[in-house]
Amino acid sequence: MRNFIRNHKKLTASVAVPTCLLLWAVLWSAVPRVRGQLVARFDIARGHYEILGYGLPVPWYADDVRLLRERYGIEYRPVAGCIVSATLIAYVDNYNGVIAAAANRKFGHDVFKECAGDARKSWERTTSKTVKER
Repeated sequence: MRNFIRNHKKLTASVAVPTCLLLWAVLWSAVPRVRGQLVARFDIARGHYEILGYGLPVPWYADDVRLLRERYGIEYRPVAGCIVSATLIAYVDNYNGVIAAAANRKFGHDVFKECAGDARKSWERTTSKTVKER
């Protein structure tokens, strides 16, 4: 038996490695919620705060992103447009949930609500001025 295994190591490796990779790929795509949480925890551990986004942004999106980056060092990265898979939604929502909770703990208040509110107010002021000028 030992001679058989010794002589067939390449065969065993050529079957075992692709099988493990296939299993890893299936598990990786099957658990987006857990994967999103794990990746977020890893990012937090290395001090990287980033919010992922998908879908059509609100009109004050640019100001909101700028305020988050300038005030708190939180980056924004769009990962998809309007057509989004259920697995991506699960991944992004769980990732953002962990990041938001950690950022709010770190800064002591809801920084996302604050920046979104300030950006919206600024956008409404500039929009109402533009409308009045016409």
